Amino acid sequence: MLANDCNGRSCPTSLTVSCPTLSARSNQNTPTAQDTVGAAGRRLALPMKTTANGGHEFEADGIEIRSAVLASEAIGAIKAEVSLDHEILRRTGIRNLEKKFRTIAGLVADATVSSIAAALLGERPRMVRALFFDKTPERNWFVAWHQDRTVTLDRRIELAGWSRWTCKDGVHHVQPPRAVLDQMVTIRLHLDDTDELGGCLCVIPGSHRLGILTQDEIDQAVARSTPLACAVAAGDAVIMHPLILHSSRKSQRSIHRRVVHLEFSSYQLPSDVSWA
Repeated sequence: MLANDCNGRSCPTSLTVSCPTLSARSNQNTPTAQDTVGAAGRRLALPMKTTANGGHEFEADGIEIRSAVLASEAIGAIKAEVSLDHEILRRTGIRNLEKKFRTIAGLVADATVSSIAAALLGERPRMVRALFFDKTPERNWFVAWHQDRTVTLDRRIELAGWSRWTCKDGVHHVQPPRAVLDQMVTIRLHLDDTDELGGCLCVIPGSHRLGILTQDEIDQAVARSTPLACAVAAGDAVIMHPLILHSSRKSQRSIHRRVVHLEFSSYQLPSDVSWA
């Protein structure tokens, strides 16, 4: 089963832009605010805050890069165990990695990773989704500009403000209200050095503050903004809000771009439904 970075959704076509580079080893000067106008004519402010941590931080910009989160030994162990060619992934897909691989279960339980989520969400968050991506010359894809607006549950129930239900492989996908997504953080743990030519993530800092956007509003925001490429070294973590606008190009390198994608949430679901 081959998956893209849209978490199983088909990605709409969108704009292609050139991205300056953001990394844990850079310190860029960025504007303190940036404006764009949505399709409905509303003015959408994109506040950005500079820090010593690659120039951006999660709360203000929806994006943050932390260096050397994974040690080389952990990276090697995951690479040795997890592969898209592994029989388990070919048979059951890329989801729920922590239930399929010992190294991923250990990663999820590791205090280094969970403490990042806890510090950003201000609660004791739960890991709610674990995915694995690997771009290679043989498995390569482009991801258009989008937001991660859906979550996965074990069953469909009536919840006020939850919409666009779909079901795939027995897993229920749904778009929750913004308040739910604001209580989530994604931690992308990179197993390989990755730059823009390698298909790294490109983002628009601060765009998570615009809320859930229509496709026209996404196109407007991209056209009026300066995206940043999140170049990383193996072991670095790209930390992102699910609503930040992000995309990635096809890799132009003959190497792997492997990512363990972990989503954490501090939102408490009703007792009769669980994350899937």
